[in-house]
Amino acid sequence: MNKQYALPMTAALGGAAAFVLRLLQNQTGFEPDTGLPIPGSLAAYALLALLAVLAVLLAAFTRFLPGEEDPVYPFPVENSGLLTLPVLGIFAIAFSGAADLADCFHLLPEDMIFSRHALYGILREGGLGFSAGGQAILGVLSLLSAGVLFWALLACRRENIQPPSNALLLPVLTLVIRVVLTYRIDSVNPSLQLYYMELLALVFLTLGFYRLSSYAFQAGDTRRFALYTGAAAVLSIASLADGSAYLSSLLLYAGGTLTLLGFLLVRLSVPEPEDPNPFIP
Repeated sequence: MNKQYALPMTAALGGAAAFVLRLLQNQTGFEPDTGLPIPGSLAAYALLALLAVLAVLLAAFTRFLPGEEDPVYPFPVENSGLLTLPVLGIFAIAFSGAADLADCFHLLPEDMIFSRHALYGILREGGLGFSAGGQAILGVLSLLSAGVLFWALLACRRENIQPPSNALLLPVLTLVIRVVLTYRIDSVNPSLQLYYMELLALVFLTLGFYRLSSYAFQAGDTRRFALYTGAAAVLSIASLADGSAYLSSLLLYAGGTLTLLGFLLVRLSVPEPEDPNPFIP
């Protein structure tokens, strides 16, 4: 396997391991009645240790990635099979927006709006969840973001398509709004261990899509993009173990992970230009 694919592979496998440890922590590391963390939880310590090790590995593997003396966008793609992963991710983001709108208008059955912790249900009933207006805005923005990302992906396959640079900032804006609204819900929770994974996942998804948009401004940096994407993938996959009060959040974490990893693999498939003067330092 090419060394430059070590980072996305580590992110995917590390995310799976973090998911297992987070699931174990959720089952054994919190009081079932209060939701407060149990001191000395081995799963919690193991998860933190794993995240620290993965952070070091992801940072180390960036040295195998190409530099950006001449960023290229759209990324030219000859093998259409590489587009499968980001296409699946974009569809998941679109479904996330549709779920937000459906939940906003009370079209989803109650058993599709779930959470591992009853606290989130209580918060929603008390008016501390996403407001109807805020959730409707998130739904519309997520659908528009999916359209923009699909347009950007299509540009990698067809030379006659060039999405506007500013359009790729829309997913970033959508995620920033979601971070603010999610923190509004989570911040009333006295247990940081209960929600830190979700907030970190959203923050690194935002950074990942921000670095993706920088290619459209001819300011791409593959190493930073890969590092943020790897961190976002690990944290988002682990966050899936938490459940959520919103089906749209679960779809967003899965879709954001697939989309960023897909675009990263597409970028890494682009051959680097040969040095015209290889003997000149």
